[in-house]
Amino acid sequence: MEGLLRELPLHHGLAQLFEHLGGARFWRALVLQLRQLAPFDNALAVCFTPRQAPLILDESSFDAAPAASPMPLYCQGLYLLDPFYQLACEPFTDGLHHLPDIAPDQFQQSTYYLDYHRKEVGVDEVQFLLRLAPEQVLSLSLGSSSPYQAEQIGRLRIVQGWVLAAMKRHWQLQEAPQASPPRNGLSDQLAQMLEQFGRGCLSERESEIARLTLRGLSSKAIAQQLAISPETVKVHRRNMYNKLGVANHSELFNRFICQLSQNG
Repeated sequence: MEGLLRELPLHHGLAQLFEHLGGARFWRALVLQLRQLAPFDNALAVCFTPRQAPLILDESSFDAAPAASPMPLYCQGLYLLDPFYQLACEPFTDGLHHLPDIAPDQFQQSTYYLDYHRKEVGVDEVQFLLRLAPEQVLSLSLGSSSPYQAEQIGRLRIVQGWVLAAMKRHWQLQEAPQASPPRNGLSDQLAQMLEQFGRGCLSERESEIARLTLRGLSSKAIAQQLAISPETVKVHRRNMYNKLGVANHSELFNRFICQLSQNG
């Protein structure tokens, strides 16, 4: 009987969730339901479409004094550095995905993570990802100021079946939101932004290395992806930094942010 009583709030929450399918309060009801299973500090529902800016569906924060939303800057171009957006642009399995399982090898040392993700999302993140169409992915992000424990991840994986079903049904019932105008592909957008603040001075190889550096790949990982040696990567990176007038990854990221602000 005691176990049944502990589960009572969960069943009440499910009833409320079903009532809000297709309505304005659906995402909030879903987030509150999931928060009974694992603590997190913020949630974001979004529709990812390759070559388009993300479509923000709902945003929740549980901070005592929430700050201004970081979404305008994210949608202007920071999403291009988001490992979950990058995953949504590739084949993946519907379900719960954990940041450490999908991020590049040095993502947590990247300036994007240190200066943006850790501050605005948290030190850890999971996302329920559901492919709605060949180029349309529905996502629910749960950001946490502390690392998720294995037990918490396990609880969320247990419920992913009905979570994904509810997300899909809600999308079908609601009036379809309007997406942003199409843009170029992920690599092209990053290359163009780099070329703009580099004033066209970077070679094609240097632009590739700048793009992969911003995404959080190590010299070794970049070398493997481009089929060149790590020493060659370091030479190209040094030349790229010199041409852009920056000294390190942090200054490169700041230049990227400035370019996004100017474009916005």
